[in-house]
Amino acid sequence: MSSTAIEVSDLTVAYRERAVLWDVDLAVPEGVLLAVVGPNGAGKTTLIQAILGLVPPVAGRVRVLGRPVSESRPSIAYVPQKNSVDWDFPATVLDVVTMGRYGRLRWFRLPGRADREAAMEALRQVGMEAFASRHIHALSGGQQQRVFLARALVQDAAVYLMDEPFQGVDATTERVIVDRLRDLRARGRTVLVVHHDLQTVREYFDWVLLLNVRRIACGPVNEVFTEANLRLCYGGRTTVRPEDPGTPAGEEAE
Repeated sequence: MSSTAIEVSDLTVAYRERAVLWDVDLAVPEGVLLAVVGPNGAGKTTLIQAILGLVPPVAGRVRVLGRPVSESRPSIAYVPQKNSVDWDFPATVLDVVTMGRYGRLRWFRLPGRADREAAMEALRQVGMEAFASRHIHALSGGQQQRVFLARALVQDAAVYLMDEPFQGVDATTERVIVDRLRDLRARGRTVLVVHHDLQTVREYFDWVLLLNVRRIACGPVNEVFTEANLRLCYGGRTTVRPEDPGTPAGEEAE
């Protein structure tokens, strides 16, 4: 993996003079499935927003696929946190997924048959094709998350940024999401996922970033996802033993 999909250099982001990210360096190779983990307030969501260009940095630089974000944005797909979405917006499931095609359309051109067929295929991939005409507010939390995953899939992007896609979903939806993430990796896509369940990091991901305002460690899971690094990241409060495969799944460290 010689090419770098995401490069972050000396990145500092502050809100009201309080540093949320401090001097962060990050180089994510193409074709990896990377988990971003860290305690609450560690700057995980802010990192994704900074990569997308949604929050201005105090210092530093971000490049995606070797270019500034303003130039590479069409190659990036984003799945936000569920609680940041207005689920009362008057749209059907198919409408929401079709929105993922807008970046491919020319000015003033409406989505056509090919766009809606692509949206339906994305819904089939997440098991939601039967809900295409349903209003999004009528779905369960897990179903809503699958819809937003389908909206990202239909973009056919090179880089995917996902903010807590597993939060509050049922076991079936979690498995669907994991399968689609692995499909993306198999196709050479780069996927960065803010993730909270430390017990599933080894099972779901091949790279991990441990973040707590500063970068604690980043690299292949079997190299950097260690008890020592976790204690540095969580201030010694974690009881997770990542090298122990017998630890029960679903018991997340505080």
